[in-house]
Amino acid sequence: MIDERIWTIKEDYRKWILGHTIEKGRVEEKDGNIRIETDFALAEVNFYEMEMLVVELRITDKKKDETAFFLHFELREEDYAKELFDEMIETLEELRERKNVQVLLSCTSALTTGLMAERLNEAASLVSGQFHFDAVPFPELYEKAQDYDMILLAPQIAYEGTRIRRILEEKIVVDIPARLFATYDAAGIFEIVRSEYEDYKRLAQKKISHKEVSVTKSDAKILTLTLLSHSKGKLHILCRYYQNGAVRHELRILRKRRNFVRDISDILDTVRYTMEGDFDAIGIATPGAVWHGSIDIKEWGVAGFDLQSHLRERYHVPVVMKNNAQMGVLGFHARHSHYESCVLLTQMISARFGGAGIIVHGKLLEGHHNIAGEIKYIMRRFFGLSINETHGVSSEEMVDTVEFYIRCLIGIVDPEIILIRNEMIPDITPLYEKLKRTVPERVLPKLRKISDNDTLEYIQIGTMLKSLEMLE
Repeated sequence: MIDERIWTIKEDYRKWILGHTIEKGRVEEKDGNIRIETDFALAEVNFYEMEMLVVELRITDKKKDETAFFLHFELREEDYAKELFDEMIETLEELRERKNVQVLLSCTSALTTGLMAERLNEAASLVSGQFHFDAVPFPELYEKAQDYDMILLAPQIAYEGTRIRRILEEKIVVDIPARLFATYDAAGIFEIVRSEYEDYKRLAQKKISHKEVSVTKSDAKILTLTLLSHSKGKLHILCRYYQNGAVRHELRILRKRRNFVRDISDILDTVRYTMEGDFDAIGIATPGAVWHGSIDIKEWGVAGFDLQSHLRERYHVPVVMKNNAQMGVLGFHARHSHYESCVLLTQMISARFGGAGIIVHGKLLEGHHNIAGEIKYIMRRFFGLSINETHGVSSEEMVDTVEFYIRCLIGIVDPEIILIRNEMIPDITPLYEKLKRTVPERVLPKLRKISDNDTLEYIQIGTMLKSLEMLE
């Protein structure tokens, strides 16, 4: 039975939402639910009566035909519900500003590609408003590329294609045919761009069904939640439901940190609501060291709080909580077991400190207090900083920071390979050259850049395996 107070909160919340004015958008109520429609997206606020009153917030990106925001939560506090709605509107505004597929053309000087970008934008406006084109000289490509979905390479720099694809592995990189570029055939190039993007979308839609965890034959149903720190105080969140070692449901979210405990519960409730059936265990991978079910990150407001027990009591299943870098290296080793010793080093943009997951002789190194790999305990004295002074790092300082930590890892662990997740180091060649000045080249490990998507994938696999280990 839903409390009368909740109905009052719902009515006030509904009126508050309907009182909003959205630029070039229509706010309307239909069948007790609220729709906010613009030319590029549809936002929905839906109410469901179950044992409690549940609110669903959803944004559908019309251009890409995909869900851009999705969350369920129990309506209990009006202020918290308003915070989540404001976050949804913030996402809607971000879609407004970035409603096109962003394409970056690159040449030696950007003079020719600048003109080509203008012609391509003209062609796009005639055929489809989905694409927007900009141009950049090659020396600035890596710096600018992070804000774009697709990279077009002029024939003059096509020889750099292999290297560019390795560094920008999350981007679609396309070579412009010399014949089309030389004749300024904007229509022909535009068709290639559109075709490549459609192929990319089709492949992306198939990926989930092919994500099998071949290292296990267990039929256990596992719910995993991976948290990966992102810039601007946000978190990459990837939640999955595994059954028989395969992904049956997946939810990706990029959201601000607010009420951490409440947010985690909302996300788990969302996945539980949208999937079929129940689950046998929950696995959570998070930044920071985890000790007796709590995370040591004071700014999240959960230091000393036994989140693991809280979730266990809420969902009535076993819960395992681990450091995300440790789970990432565990997942990598499950896929690449020929490496006896390996390290995953992860840092978010502009952060001085990060974390390392370490495998030695095939075994995960966690430590007595589960702080093995916590960079902050090494770095603060070296840089003369407190643990909390982590931001404001230049790209040059970042190379110095990572180089120092890699030297520590080489001297202590001597790994075969180090995976580096770091947006501020697009090319690891300068890092490798710097290491060679102080470390004999014959003992240097392989260094490999790793994208956020691959990092999340490895963390998910490691978390799932750790959850199975707990059940066994």
